[in-house]
This record gives sequence, structure tokens and C-alpha cells, in this order.
Amino acid sequence: MRLLLIDDDEVDREAIVRALGQSVHRFHVTEANCAKEGLDMAARRHFDGILLDYLLPDANGLEVLTHLNRTSRDQTAVVMISRYEDERLAERCIELGAQDFLLKDEVTSGRLTRSIRNAKQRSAMAQALRISHEKLKELAEHDSLTKLVNRYGFELCLNRALSQVKRQRDMLAVILLDLDDFKGINDTLGHQMGDILLVEVASRLSKVVRESDLIARIGGDEFVVLVTEQEGRYFPLSLAKRLLKAFEDSFHIGETEIMISASLGIAMYGESADSASELLKCADIAMYRAKKLGRNQAQFYSEELDREVRQRNRIEQGLKKAIKNNELRLYYQGKFDAVSGRLMGMEALLRWMHPEDGLLGPDAFLPVAEEIGMMEDIGNWVLYTALKQTRAWQLLLADSGQALPVAINLSASQIGGESLSDKIKGALDLSGLPPQLLELEITENALIEEPKQLARELEQVVALGVTLALDDFGTGFSSLEHLRHFPIQVLKIDKSFVATVNKDDKGCRLLSALINFARGFDVIAVAEGIETEEQAKFCRDRGCDLLQGYLYSKPLTVEEFEQNLIRPLLSLSRH
Repeated sequence: MRLLLIDDDEVDREAIVRALGQSVHRFHVTEANCAKEGLDMAARRHFDGILLDYLLPDANGLEVLTHLNRTSRDQTAVVMISRYEDERLAERCIELGAQDFLLKDEVTSGRLTRSIRNAKQRSAMAQALRISHEKLKELAEHDSLTKLVNRYGFELCLNRALSQVKRQRDMLAVILLDLDDFKGINDTLGHQMGDILLVEVASRLSKVVRESDLIARIGGDEFVVLVTEQEGRYFPLSLAKRLLKAFEDSFHIGETEIMISASLGIAMYGESADSASELLKCADIAMYRAKKLGRNQAQFYSEELDREVRQRNRIEQGLKKAIKNNELRLYYQGKFDAVSGRLMGMEALLRWMHPEDGLLGPDAFLPVAEEIGMMEDIGNWVLYTALKQTRAWQLLLADSGQALPVAINLSASQIGGESLSDKIKGALDLSGLPPQLLELEITENALIEEPKQLARELEQVVALGVTLALDDFGTGFSSLEHLRHFPIQVLKIDKSFVATVNKDDKGCRLLSALINFARGFDVIAVAEGIETEEQAKFCRDRGCDLLQGYLYSKPLTVEEFEQNLIRPLLSLSRH
């Protein structure tokens, strides 16, 4: 065994070397006469053990032990030797890493040899325990898939960084990154391919950040970067742009080429929050805003954004109880013959009587409902409620020989659902309403995915006798293709085109073209958003069939619609 003997007493050193020489075991002893010399030797060479005199001219044994613990790359067995017996000192030496404590007057060949061998064995056990602890720590703080720091490890680092930043008043930022539509990749290519993609993303992002930045994977497809040593106030945004740029090139996994983007949220210490949990929360709010604004972008956290997200959360929580608490309402807006001005039908419009915010329009809550998967439940409620009410009005108007069809909007999730025709037929049978009095409105954007399959499903719906209308015509995609492939019978021209009458010549020409387009395809043309006589005349003169808007009637409650529009029809029929 190679030993380092640190003792300033030459006589004591000779006695120890002589005792070791009498042992049956072989020892190679290097001597040092002060702490500095001994520490220098220990730093340059490896020793199996160190015999350390407690009382040295330039340091005591505890100070030497502390230095060894701080600087030594490997665990070296240390036997502390002292001329004075002191139990408390012995315990303190063991606490600081010595494996044994030996009195100088006890130094014999056997005792010293046994002490060194036991110290070596204890040292080896401590080393194994430390390695095991480090491995466990590695597993606890790192993601097994990407090898990046995990959420637990990141929060530890973030809290340490915050403590330092608070003391030194430095800048710190958190950038939260979430992959866009990663679920779609898992669903189409499989989870194994998704895992490989996550590893590739982690590798690419790691090359973008600086050595001083910490990148972690804290969720399924969520990554986060801790930025501390900032090169100016706007450096986090600059880094965020570089992170986004990392997704411009496709990922090649085997023979598969995958394009994916990411949405980023940035939260600054001090400006956004002061604690680790609040910083992550603020970054998450900003990231959600980036998703909402179209994805593939970065957004800074702001108080306005926080208010917006809090309101969204209120809407989400309230929506989950809205149907059960009977808070949803249907308003009805009439559709009128362009020439005679006679009521020809109505559109059912959804509202929410929020218990705190009052009456809310669909734009305030339907996007949230779509995100949390409630559109099918809400859509079913609208369908059954509108059919039931229309059936009641049909019976009321029975003696007059008139009947008013109702138009109901279908969401993309309802159209894409299974057995749409069965669902419509079931609702019609339950309400008793003839299918000819039901018009289903769909938007062009809802027809983009799986057009052939949707066309077959919608053909079955039309076969029931139901009318199919294309809503917001002119604002979506591939209008000509939709008319060619889908059984569209009504075109509802968006109010944005109607609003150009007497204001924009180009807009007026486009409105005329859309009305002519509908006539050319032999479908009914409905102009929405009619608010002035000029708009009504413009559409009427160009052959528009039906007009809808505030000029004729605003959306009305069931009671108002019946009183203002249904009852007058009964009066006319009697005359």
C-alpha cells in the first residue's frame, strides 16, 4: 500500500515507518513534515492511505481533512494520529471523514497495520456508498429518455439560482417550450417514434443553449430553459428565437421525415414573479398565449395575459357545470324573404347566462369548450333543444299552414364524430320534427380534414331530408371544391362582405360575385349581417334569396321570438 505520512516530528515519523516495516504487509511510505507539503503531494499523486498528525505547525488535522474533502478527486483512507487522548476530538475527526483515530503511544506494528487496513476497507465502503448515492441522485434528477435534467432536478437548480440572484440582484428568466401537436405524432406514428423524436429535439435544443444555461425536460413534450448569465435585457427573447429556429429543419427518423414546431413562454424574475413555482406558472401562461395566437412563436408573460388566462380558467370551470345548472340559452334570429320581407325561418344562436358575468356570446366560451372537449355535449344540447322548440312552433302554426325551418350550427368536432346521420335521425325522432324543417350549418374550415369521408357522412344526413348549408361562405378554404364534393344546398354569405356595401367598390363587386356564384350553382343564397336598407336593396337587386340581420330582427329569446315574429304570422293567417 502507498501511504502518505504527514507529521512535523521527525522522531515520530521514524517510529511509524519502523513499525510499518515490521508488518507482514508491504507499505511504501512518502513523508511530509507540514500540512502544505502533505496537501501538495496528495494533490499530485494517489495514495491508498494518509497517516495524519492532528497537530501540525501550519494547520490542524481538522483543517487538513476539510481541505482533502473539498479537493480530493477520490476517497482516500485517513488515519488521524494524536499525542493526546480526546474522545470529542476523535468523534469530530470521524465526522469530517477520517476512518480511524489512533494515539501515538499506541503505535505498534500490528495496531498500526490493522488500523490502516480497516481504514482502507471503510474508505472503500464509503466510496461505494457515495457512488451509489450519486447514481440515485442522477436517476432522481435526470430524465431517463433524453438524459436532460427532469422537473425535480430543474426545480432544485431554479431555487438555487433564485437564491443567488436575490443576493446579487442579477437577471434570470425561464423559457418554457411545448411542442405543437405532439399528440398527433404519437397517434399517427406511434409512441416509440414519438420517443425518438423527443430525444432528437432534446439534442437539437441542447446545441442552441449556452453552457451557462440549463435545459430540462419537465413533462411529456415540455422543455424548459433556465437563463441566468444574461447578455442584456432582451437576451431571453433572442434565445427564444434561436430555439424556434431549431425547428425550421425537419427531423429525420429512419426513413421518416417529421416537421414539428413549438410554442414558447418567457417569464422574467422580478417582472413576472419572485418564486420558482410562480415563474413556471407565468411561463406556462405565456406559452398558452403563444399556442392561442397560432403556435410556432414566443410570448412574454404580462399582467394582462395573466388576467386573460384567469378569465379563461373561470370560463372552463363554469362550462363544466353550465349544462347541468341549466345556464345555456338559445336565442333565435329570423331569416326573411329578400323580396317580400316575410319570415321564412330562423337560426338558433347559443348564449350562456353566466352566473357572475351575465349573458355571454359564443365567442367568449366556445373556443374554450372546443379545447376542453365539451363541444359534442354542448352541440347535442343545442340540437335537441332547438328541435324541441321548433316542433312546438310547428304545432302552434299548424292551422296556418306555415312551417319555419330552424338552422343549427355544427362544430368541427360534431361533424368529425361517428354516425352523425344516426345522431341527427335520433334527435329528429325524439322531437317529432320533420327533417325538412332542419337546416345544418357547417363552416368551410370544418371540411378540410378527411373530405371524402365527411362527404359520405353528409350525403347520409341529406338523405334524411335535412338541408345542408355552408356558413361564412367566402372566408374559408377551397369554396369551389366544397360545392363540388359536398351536398350543399344553401350558401350563407359572410357579413364581412355585406358590410362593404357603399363603402368599398371592390368589396361590393365581390359580394355580387358571391351571390351570382350561388345562383349559378342553383343553391339558396342567404346574406348575413343586413343592418341597413342599402345593404338589403343591394343584395335583393342581385338575386339574393334570404336576408338575415338586425335590420329585420336581432337575436331574440324564445318568448320574444314567439311574441314578435310567430304570433304575427298567426294573425296574418286568420285574415
